[in-house]
Amino acid sequence: MRLHDPMAKYSEIAESDSKENSSAVQPLSFSEQLAKTVLNSLSANIAIIDENGTILETNKAWRDYAVAGEMTGPVDSIGINYLDLCDATTGKEAKDARMVAAGIRSVIRGEIKEFTYDYPCHGPDGRHFYYVRAIRVADSHPIRVVISHEDITALKLAEEAALKREQERDRLRHSLELARQVQQMLLPKGNPEISGLDVAGRSLYCDETGGDYFDFMPIYRDGKENLGVVVGDVSGHGISSALIMAAARASLRQRLSLPGSFSQVLADVNWQLTDDIEDSNQFITLFFLALDPIGRTLLWMRAGHEPAIFYDPASDQFEELDGEGIALGVERHALFGEYKRTDINPGTIIVLGTDGIWESRNSSGQMLGKRVINETIREHASRAAAEIMETVISKIRKFQGGRKPEDDLTVVVVKIKEPDLIPP
Repeated sequence: MRLHDPMAKYSEIAESDSKENSSAVQPLSFSEQLAKTVLNSLSANIAIIDENGTILETNKAWRDYAVAGEMTGPVDSIGINYLDLCDATTGKEAKDARMVAAGIRSVIRGEIKEFTYDYPCHGPDGRHFYYVRAIRVADSHPIRVVISHEDITALKLAEEAALKREQERDRLRHSLELARQVQQMLLPKGNPEISGLDVAGRSLYCDETGGDYFDFMPIYRDGKENLGVVVGDVSGHGISSALIMAAARASLRQRLSLPGSFSQVLADVNWQLTDDIEDSNQFITLFFLALDPIGRTLLWMRAGHEPAIFYDPASDQFEELDGEGIALGVERHALFGEYKRTDINPGTIIVLGTDGIWESRNSSGQMLGKRVINETIREHASRAAAEIMETVISKIRKFQGGRKPEDDLTVVVVKIKEPDLIPP
């Protein structure tokens, strides 16, 4: 028997069953017209059996299914032994058929009040799922059991689709977590410890991965070791931005290890990135800063990035480290200017960041802006770079008020200090 066709396979035993049981079939105790009307109004395929498993009555849905499936044997199945059909089932469906028969027999014997079971099957019009339920009519003498088969194909297929989507989401989450771990490995493991400088940096992503990036690199020029500080922001965020960020980081690090001016370094990096990403409609803005802690000088370049904030507590003056230069990956032949300052006072603070800082929004949609950041820097100028950085981030989070960030956020704080004394 195929469970999805509870009236099927009558050709083997239907005629003999019908003749043998015709004299034993008892009229239903509720055969009144009202009961029949209610039974026939139900969408489930319903049969009523006696204590031996013989079908006594079926509803319209059962009979319609038998006609639609071109089943052999009597259309109403009356006189057929349902349990014998289950026992006679072979092939892949035999296990399910045995389970159904065993459950119905337990209901007949009064061992359980009802039996339910769902199963997959294949019909002439494709794959199906059915939910079978057997329940004994209360205080019925002789014994009567109602068996219903409900087509739950749509529900099961929806559940399968939902499970498949969830599995896909799990795989995606796993991939994103691996990508996040790789990206975190590309960020500095800690803050550099250099005499004359106090430096701290941090990136926070609004997704598992992002396009923000910062880096600290030793740079050797003219026999001196300088500190290179880079902050970048790839358009968009997510996996594609993370990949572009990784490419930019690798290209810049590799090029800085070769001879050439800083402006030539950035021009070469831009040439390479343009070849790589010009078809992606993405780009990366970047701010490059080279610090000489001994000579107290700094050199910077901008590639379409927000100017760095320069604050001198001695004069209580804020300035922007501005300059010309377009984003990387836009124009292959772009040139970048070098800008320089000397005689930087101890205590001077330089803050580099991405637009996720001042463009952070609160629940009303208002932007934070730069004024709040400047006030925070001024108020905490006497603190260490890491403390200033964490205070800025806390200020941003408080302003957002629990609202999910819309963009990645990167903050780097550089504080100029007196060089450590070298013991004689």
